[in-house]
Amino acid sequence: MKNIQHFLLFLLPALAAFSACQGQSGYTLKGTIQNAANLQVLLEQAHFDRTNVAVGRVTCDATGNFSINQKDPFPEGLYRLSIGAKRVYFLLDGQETTVDIKGDLNTLDRMDVTATGSPTFTCYANIIQGLIKTPMKTPEDAKLAVQKGCTPLMKAFLTSQLLGQNAASFIPEFKTSTAELNAALPGSKYATDFANMVTGLTNQISQQSAGETIQVGMDAPDIALPGPDGKTRALSKLKGKVVLLDFWASWCGPCRRENPRVVQTYKKYHDQGFEVFSVSLDRPEGKQAWVDAIAKDGLLWDNHVSDLQFWNSAPAAVYGVRSIPKTFLIGKDGKIVALNPREKLEEELLKVL
Repeated sequence: MKNIQHFLLFLLPALAAFSACQGQSGYTLKGTIQNAANLQVLLEQAHFDRTNVAVGRVTCDATGNFSINQKDPFPEGLYRLSIGAKRVYFLLDGQETTVDIKGDLNTLDRMDVTATGSPTFTCYANIIQGLIKTPMKTPEDAKLAVQKGCTPLMKAFLTSQLLGQNAASFIPEFKTSTAELNAALPGSKYATDFANMVTGLTNQISQQSAGETIQVGMDAPDIALPGPDGKTRALSKLKGKVVLLDFWASWCGPCRRENPRVVQTYKKYHDQGFEVFSVSLDRPEGKQAWVDAIAKDGLLWDNHVSDLQFWNSAPAAVYGVRSIPKTFLIGKDGKIVALNPREKLEEELLKVL
């Protein structure tokens, strides 16, 4: 399955904005940002459909102070604050009167800020700061971070940020966020746009799945190729085990980054009947690179095979492999039970072990 489009709102384009008067009446978002003297400040309300609505534009004074004021409350929503070339996203819950932000321009885009006057802003900032200090290592880490969101809108935004890169593996989580956001903000642009995004994503995945050569429930076609030692290894010899069929290559960066997770899963479940059968799409002259990658990445299992034909690999053609890494989980009966489980490998594995 081809990579699904990323749904990261850090990439949203900015639209035109208008000027806002400075003052101290009404509702205020203000701040003191070091190293931001005399820079322009733009506040926008952001949306899931990649549109932004300008809220105010002012200029920092010589000490980095700014203040954006309006008569009406800031609506509950997702906001983007641009100061010079730096941007930061945050959320408000609509109950704020005055929000005061303090930080440094050099680290603004790392959410290295403090804010008073908005528990929702602070909640989101704490989550992002925590993720920067302790990066996510597993899909479970990402899902736990999403659940730390203090509002349904925050959870939906975190879902798009943290799970969007591999959205195809997290459709249930996207659907949960859709339901929670619709219950909290029924009929709102946020609820509607997020639901439309998830519907489009689901349709895209369905179309791609329909075009797959191999489908869940099919018998896994056999593969019999030589390993690094020249001895032939056959996929069919592993019948009775749960097998991850893994198409990869030494030259494939994403494959190499996936390998530690596969190794960890193999170590954890091998004694329970889990095996890995790795098919390399290395080049004809790439045998040594293949052998070296197996050793360097600690790929402990014996079932490594390749015809060293690069994209002309015979088993890749049989399995409809057009991009790697590409994996198939095969049950004890030799039938396909999951396509490209990747982030959900352990979850899918536990269903059939």
